[in-house]
Amino acid sequence: MTHQTPFHMLPADPKQHLMAVSQIVSDAFANGQYVDEISKQYLGNCHYDWSTSRLIWDGEQLVHHWGVWGYPMRLGTAQLRVAGVGAVVTREPYRKKGLMHMAARDSLRAMRENGYDVSILRGRHYAKFGFVRAWNYVTYRLKAQEVPAPDLQRPYQALGPEHMDGIIALYNQGYRDFSGTAVRPTYRMLQAGDMGVYGWFDEAGGLDGYVRAVPTDDKKTLQCLEATGDAQQGLAVLAEMFGKGEYETLTFFTLPRQHPILKIIRRGACVVEDQYFYHTGWQVRVVNLHSTLMKIGPLLEARLRRSHLARWQGELRLDAGEQSATLVIADGGVRVAAASASEHSIDGGAGIARFLIGSDEPEEIVQQAGMVCTGRAVELASVLFPNMYPMMSHWDEY
Repeated sequence: MTHQTPFHMLPADPKQHLMAVSQIVSDAFANGQYVDEISKQYLGNCHYDWSTSRLIWDGEQLVHHWGVWGYPMRLGTAQLRVAGVGAVVTREPYRKKGLMHMAARDSLRAMRENGYDVSILRGRHYAKFGFVRAWNYVTYRLKAQEVPAPDLQRPYQALGPEHMDGIIALYNQGYRDFSGTAVRPTYRMLQAGDMGVYGWFDEAGGLDGYVRAVPTDDKKTLQCLEATGDAQQGLAVLAEMFGKGEYETLTFFTLPRQHPILKIIRRGACVVEDQYFYHTGWQVRVVNLHSTLMKIGPLLEARLRRSHLARWQGELRLDAGEQSATLVIADGGVRVAAASASEHSIDGGAGIARFLIGSDEPEEIVQQAGMVCTGRAVELASVLFPNMYPMMSHWDEY
């Protein structure tokens, strides 16, 4: 194909480009439908970051979109600023021309300039940009006879957009200790039918808890995607909803491992499916190694002081390829410094990002990524970067 005008790339502008972006996203993922809904919910009224998203044009036609959704992500008691990448699409006639590479590189540069720590996305073909596995898909599956059915303590009702502030507040409170979760608000659903949320209220009329549960397309499974408030009440609501349909199984998806409901589920019979991915699924990339280490510094110190290395002194060098840094460890403290030679080092490349968010057991990460470790580096990593079981809630996916 011969192009009369050269490709040109621009940051996204909500005033000029909202409908063009909505259309290209719709064409790629919704068969050209729901353009208005995409503009109002998926791109507007949410955490879409227009300044770091990138658009590539051929004259007046938008031919590539690289979308970024920015949000704070919990990591223990710390928070990282995450650039979530989604809705990456190149129109068919323009593929294999390097447009995604052009947009990705410029967006990653802008992420760093705009104060992001890491980037997280879901999909294929991103290893070449430095993305590595972030977390797995974990599903809890119960047969009908295995579904707990405690007594319902309070009546419940379907919730709508008018309850969104209460939903956000309860979520931030109930999920504050769960790594990988987003600090809301992220999306604000505009229609009750999009929500699938059922809640109950306290005596003063305040929202006291909710479950988000939707049937699968074949109507054979009721899938719980989120829950806050009293766990027994949540299970009672789910059991009643389960009994109202012709469901064969009840599943729990994207609930954090330490969620109170899952702790109850694990007392009984269930199947837990832990689905691993290679170059697909959820992936993470370091944007700014130094800022990330600074933000998780208090976590590193707390872990060190609880460990058998509490009195250890020395330096640990972390080499992430494009970036590197040294952790100076002394008197129970951890200080982030510029990279320097050390007998204790981890040449981890892009896999260092997995340490930062605690995506798996440290020894497993070292083995999977083929990291080169010297001195007591593996021992130090096992203390400083434990498995945090990160998990993003389904509602916040982009």
